Amino acid sequence: MWYLIDAAEPDRGIRQVPGEGGVRERSLHRLVRPSSLAAVASSVVGQVIESNDRAEREVLVRGAIQHAYAEPVPGPDGAPLAVRLWVGAARRDQPPGIDVFVWDGGQWTVMSHGGGGTVLPGGHPMLHGAWFLSRIVECEDRDRLVAAALQAAPGVQWQGTMQVLTPDDRGAKVFGFFRYHAPGMLRGLLLQVEPAREPGLVAPTYHRDAAAALLGSTAALIDVETMQIIEWLTPPLTEIAWRHHPASRGVDPGEADTFDLVTTHLVHPDDFEIYGRTLMSLACEQVERARLVVRLLTISREWCAVELTCIRLPRGLPRFLTCLIRPVPSDTPPGVAVWGGGSANPA
Repeated sequence: MWYLIDAAEPDRGIRQVPGEGGVRERSLHRLVRPSSLAAVASSVVGQVIESNDRAEREVLVRGAIQHAYAEPVPGPDGAPLAVRLWVGAARRDQPPGIDVFVWDGGQWTVMSHGGGGTVLPGGHPMLHGAWFLSRIVECEDRDRLVAAALQAAPGVQWQGTMQVLTPDDRGAKVFGFFRYHAPGMLRGLLLQVEPAREPGLVAPTYHRDAAAALLGSTAALIDVETMQIIEWLTPPLTEIAWRHHPASRGVDPGEADTFDLVTTHLVHPDDFEIYGRTLMSLACEQVERARLVVRLLTISREWCAVELTCIRLPRGLPRFLTCLIRPVPSDTPPGVAVWGGGSANPA
């Protein structure tokens, strides 16, 4: 049987519960029996974490040879963030799909080794947190997961079942474990618990897709404290070169650069002054809502005129805004069209 081990908690394991579509997490010495085999399993896990290389041992258990095989699952820096462990007969089953990554709450990025998995596409070691959330179709206590990523501190954790989209847009069920990793960061482990499936009669994202089609636009949740798009409330406009989205490869600036909505490369240089002034007026609560037109960079390296309608999140904390992003004719002049609540246009 396969187990997933968090490298920060090498004495505990996670495994599928066959036939139940769930998982079990507990100490390795309770998951693996008998104790002699558990001791060998624990030993190879420790060896893999220390060496960052595969390890295998065998032990005679009740007259039969049993194997403990472990391999590192690297994190964004190449060091093991997790370990995949097999305990059983020599012939190993196909391991369940996994994703292992670090979620940076300030930059709102999901950082992995880039090998790909059940959710994360291969070749993309850094992806935007809003893109990652857009791949989660259903999730237990989604608001608590987002809050945990925004306020990652010792003791913060989240775990639960997720219905997700795979890189090829099939549906899959995973169990997610999120734990404090470093100041402002969570480490995430996703374990696939059911085979991926093709879309059924109704696509799993039908409600979001229908809303985007009817609106002819996209809606986003913005955190003015980190100046990041936290979540796409409807699918993002496909032609825009959104930062750290798979479709934007080749258009994104250097991966090491910090990024937020204040320093964004997406807004046309000639529109940046009015855009920045408007954003700061909303962030400082000088106004409650604003509507403006700017040009955004596209994946074909051209510019698309859009109307941004921003309003503070109803019944939410002042740090959150909602923004509707709607394409407009290319000859629409950039600038602020409407200000509302608070002071007048601070120009």
